[in-house]
Amino acid sequence: MRGGRFPRLAVVSHSAVEESYRRKWELVAQSGWEVLLLVPPAWPEAGRMIRARPVSRGRLTVETVDGLWAGHVARWLPFQLFRRLSEFRPGLIHAEEEFFSLSCWAASRSARSLGVPFTFFTWENIRRRYRLLQEMMVPRLLSRASGALVGNRDGVRVLRNRGFRGPVAIVPQYGVDPREFRPRPRVACRRAMGWPVSGKVVGFVGRFVPEKGIGTLVFAVARLGPGVRLVLAGSGPMEAELRRMAVKLLPGRTIFQRPLPRSRMPILLGALDALVLPSRTTAVWKEQFGRVLAEAMACGRLVIGSSSGEIPAVISDPRLVFREGDGAGLAGKLDAMVMRGGARRLTARLRARALARYSEASVSSRTHLFLKSVVDSTHPRL
Repeated sequence: MRGGRFPRLAVVSHSAVEESYRRKWELVAQSGWEVLLLVPPAWPEAGRMIRARPVSRGRLTVETVDGLWAGHVARWLPFQLFRRLSEFRPGLIHAEEEFFSLSCWAASRSARSLGVPFTFFTWENIRRRYRLLQEMMVPRLLSRASGALVGNRDGVRVLRNRGFRGPVAIVPQYGVDPREFRPRPRVACRRAMGWPVSGKVVGFVGRFVPEKGIGTLVFAVARLGPGVRLVLAGSGPMEAELRRMAVKLLPGRTIFQRPLPRSRMPILLGALDALVLPSRTTAVWKEQFGRVLAEAMACGRLVIGSSSGEIPAVISDPRLVFREGDGAGLAGKLDAMVMRGGARRLTARLRARALARYSEASVSSRTHLFLKSVVDSTHPRL
């Protein structure tokens, strides 16, 4: 890219089946790259099958590639990847795929055969032991990579622990659209959701699974008294248990909201007084980012999160972080910030942070600058 010339950029990404996840690459293309985005024809997500729509817009082209095991991050294997990349003749190949996946391996092999730099993205923030084939692949893949984008701080430590010595940048995989996720009148949002307009409302949005720590939130809200409702938005295997807990601890004060399309998420968040992410670390998982935190912050809403994984870094305010699993501690934060009005001066700062760090413009700009630096500093590998 020396002398202002931009090479062609090929990106392999199963996430970009979802069109909202392509916005980053549209903005990267507007920075001067010619981008070929290769996605599977379909991918299951949150109980529904998302089907890709190929498109060519400006300097971005989205194409589908057939493969095996769609829906499995580690096993998805795109067919004829090398042939399509050879036709495109990229100057850089980026795999928006985990380094332990077959798709990432296929992209790295193609880059080596074409003699061009290869980079990848990872959320992996716990050093886990994979299957034998993966454990054999990972060291070789990391030795070939010219750089890595990492979604969180712990992910950098995982890569370094595995021996990766290339350049790394901490940038989330996707950003928030501030045109959609913006402050809205709370009462109007509650009416649009069909909720009561009076009183305080605290909410959770996500999967109903043990590691999300939702029971801690139910316990905390129960300590606040009758003036607070709890909204649990999502679905998952814990739903029946959560409903029983809500009947016992929060009778008549819990709203279970089925998963909504992304277009409705700003309305849901706008109806809340506070969004809580009470995640709990397990032996094989801890919170990797918490996109809903950034979305709620962009909506001008208070957020409170546990100490699990990347949550404290996303919020960046210890007053809004509680020790994971500590229901009494969470109740104290909610009492001070929601019931007593302690959050009034914080929401503007949280929104400013979301726009500066997690907006689509910020994420795409930082992605562009990192990939540019890799190309500028890397000679083709033969």
